[in-house]
Amino acid sequence: MASITFFIFLFCLFATYGVFLILTRRTEEQRAEMTQRFADALSYSGMTSDGQVRLGREELMSEIPFIDRWLTQLQLATKLKQMIEQADLQLTVMRLFMFSAIAGLMGTLAVSMLTPLFLIALGAGLVAAAIPFLHVLYKRKQRFNKFLEDLPEALDLMARSLASGHAFAETLSIVADEMVDPISTEFRQTYEENRLGLPFKIALDNLAERVPLMDLRLCMTAIAIQRETGGNLAEILEKVAMTIRERFRILEDLRTLTTQSRISAWVLCGVPMFIALATTFVNPDYMSVLWKDPRGHKLAAAAIIMQILGMLVVRKILNIKI
Repeated sequence: MASITFFIFLFCLFATYGVFLILTRRTEEQRAEMTQRFADALSYSGMTSDGQVRLGREELMSEIPFIDRWLTQLQLATKLKQMIEQADLQLTVMRLFMFSAIAGLMGTLAVSMLTPLFLIALGAGLVAAAIPFLHVLYKRKQRFNKFLEDLPEALDLMARSLASGHAFAETLSIVADEMVDPISTEFRQTYEENRLGLPFKIALDNLAERVPLMDLRLCMTAIAIQRETGGNLAEILEKVAMTIRERFRILEDLRTLTTQSRISAWVLCGVPMFIALATTFVNPDYMSVLWKDPRGHKLAAAAIIMQILGMLVVRKILNIKI
């Protein structure tokens, strides 16, 4: 009976994560379909629009007014909202907290069916509750990596556009039209902010704040200095693009040189868990003390915590920044 209840809670847990992933999914097809629908609505109403129809992002933190006002006053909620926007997810802060609470409750109840120790069940619940936040961080990092990957090409496009005689504002519009997301989305927003009257310096600072990458900050600083002191901006952008590409080349060389060390580190981290599971499968009576005795539960919890700390230390050592 306990095992059936465990699988029921486990199913509910994964169903919660499934709904979370479906609601936070945002594809280019959905963007194009929604943009077309707004364009059709404008055409039917007799209004005209120059260029693409830009959809505004929902600024609410919650659909409930008093909760939205309360979350607006919290600095943590503001940071989470900024992270969600940087990850480009269709999600409010309240929904993120709701999914986290449901996942944590399901994880705690599922593990409590297998062990009477409250601390282990609570730890499992905390891990389950953290997964939605980890998903936001993962999507944010993935989007930043894509932005950084396309940044040199965007800078080269800007340099060629400036060299051919286009103004800087037109250059931003060209990058927004020619490049793919997320480069196109962020540069389009910068172009629209300037077109609506915001000074270029503030618009560029907003871009660097939305995408807090060192390479982009270097580029925005170079553009700001050039606009104040003068100089060949096309040449500056070409040199910045070359610098970014050289940094990528050095990182790839370091990643190649440390491949053996990284594989060895992960093998060493995985060996204890593999040995424990293999020994349990080969000789269950020998490992029964670890899995059934309360003292074994404490030792297993301590081993898992130390294993996680060791993996984090190894990852920190191998994370070489250039």
